[in-house]
Amino acid sequence: MRVLFGLCLLAWGLNLAAAPQRVVSMNLCTDQLLMLLADRDEIVSVSYLAARPDLSVMTEQTQGLYLNHGQAEEIMRLKPDLILAGVFSARSTVFMLKKLGYRVELLPVASHFSTIRDNIRRVAALLGHKPRGEQLIAQFDRRLQALTNKRPSKPLMAVFYQENGYTTGKNTLADAILKQAGFNNLAAQLGISGSGYLSLEALLMHPVDVLINGQRHSPDGSVAAAALLHPAYQHYAAQRKRLFIDDALWICGTPFVLEAIDNLLAVHEQKK
Repeated sequence: MRVLFGLCLLAWGLNLAAAPQRVVSMNLCTDQLLMLLADRDEIVSVSYLAARPDLSVMTEQTQGLYLNHGQAEEIMRLKPDLILAGVFSARSTVFMLKKLGYRVELLPVASHFSTIRDNIRRVAALLGHKPRGEQLIAQFDRRLQALTNKRPSKPLMAVFYQENGYTTGKNTLADAILKQAGFNNLAAQLGISGSGYLSLEALLMHPVDVLINGQRHSPDGSVAAAALLHPAYQHYAAQRKRLFIDDALWICGTPFVLEAIDNLLAVHEQKK
């Protein structure tokens, strides 16, 4: 019995020793999961995108952290024992770091709430903070259920329409957010999967209740902004409820998507 107890203590000690102490993230979404789940002194660096208020809701938490640009040379200098990246992170950087023996963990893009839970659970496990991850998931699920209870029985029709005719259809986090908030997604109904292009002509042929725009970055007169400046589009938009989204709440699969759902639920009240 004493031998068994001793082995358990040894295994526990080895597990603690294996927990990473110098963690680097090189992806906006893993940045935020890392800052939500890790102890501050475990974080060596996050990507520079995490400090941009138009993309991240955790800019204040980046203060004092080294902001990397996803370059292998700069990450190597930080001597990390764990590197978090996304599946769309620079492949050359990821390949080189792995080849040199660094531990690089890739997280998938969240296209639904189940992936958010999976990614939280995985990052928490990698950090050695499993209970912290389960607590965050439980908080997420409680608030998600509370928001679901507010969802109206009759959905409204909505569409994302941004520069260059960019939209988001099926199998995207944006589509999951819309459905959870009581909206049908026009792009998904038109057969668009993932991020895609919706022509101005197709948009004008399909009325929606809510038109969702992002924050414009291209200057007026640019090719990218042309559709949004077209008189026909301006007339179409003027006849509908228009919502300008906070991109930072929608981009990444984190618990902050709940704020996006809450914002959309408020639209139903305004439409009454």
